[in-house]
Amino acid sequence: MTTTRTRRAEGTRAGKKARRSHEPPWNVVLHNDNNPINRVVWRLWRAIPGMTIKRATKVTWEAHTRGQAVAETCHMELAELYEEHLRERGLTVTIEPAR
Repeated sequence: MTTTRTRRAEGTRAGKKARRSHEPPWNVVLHNDNNPINRVVWRLWRAIPGMTIKRATKVTWEAHTRGQAVAETCHMELAELYEEHLRERGLTVTIEPAR
């Protein structure tokens, strides 16, 4: 079996990240609700790739004490996906353009 290498045109990037690099970022905002804190931490940690328990705890505590907290900042399509996953897990979440 042989492999063939292809050349990219100069000045172009490969992959989805290149297309989204020019899109404005969006915030996934967690709102305080009636869920127990440990359950919110667990659900954040499970729903958002790369989220650590420490970060999930910090975001949860901020939402609990201030009413809301930014859980993640990413491109709009991914923010919508995280919002959907978190809502399916019973959390109160919205997305908004990052300022």
